[in-house]
This record gives sequence, C-alpha cells and structure tokens, in this order.
Amino acid sequence: MVHQAYRYALDLTPMQERAVLSHCGAARVAYNWALAGVKANLDQRTAERTYGIGEDQLTPSLNWSLAGFRRAWNATKDEVAAWWPENSTESYN
Repeated sequence: MVHQAYRYALDLTPMQERAVLSHCGAARVAYNWALAGVKANLDQRTAERTYGIGEDQLTPSLNWSLAGFRRAWNATKDEVAAWWPENSTESYN
C-alpha cells in the first residue's frame, strides 16, 4: 500500500496570521483548562481514598464527554478566558 501526502505552505497576511495564532492559542487554553480539571479531580479522589473515605462518599467524578466539558467550559469561560468572544466558538471544542 502506498500513502501519498501533500504539504502546503500558507501565505497568510499579518492579520490572518494573528487570527490563526489566536484560534490555536484559544484551543490550547481550553485543552489545558480541561486537563487541569481532570487531574485535580483524579488527585482529589486519590487523596480521599488514602484517608479511608468510602467510594460512595468520594468527590463526584467529572463527566468526561464532550458535552460535559462543553457545559463546564461555558459555565466558567468568562473567568478563564475573558477574551473568548474574539475567536470562533469551535476553537474551544
């Protein structure tokens, strides 16, 4: 089987380059925010287990679906990224 790939160079104007970088940065902020939340939740649950807390009394685990993260992001996006309206909402997907 032969795979063929193509490489394209983008010739962006300075304004387009700023927009692309802004959208990439927005995606990275959302990813890091979600990752930090998941790590904090897992660490909290691990710590609670070491204290002898029962499984039914642990901090609730997060909803790891896209819909769950999107609901959580929409609830906190004004605090996390006050500049979020400057980018496409799909940047944070």
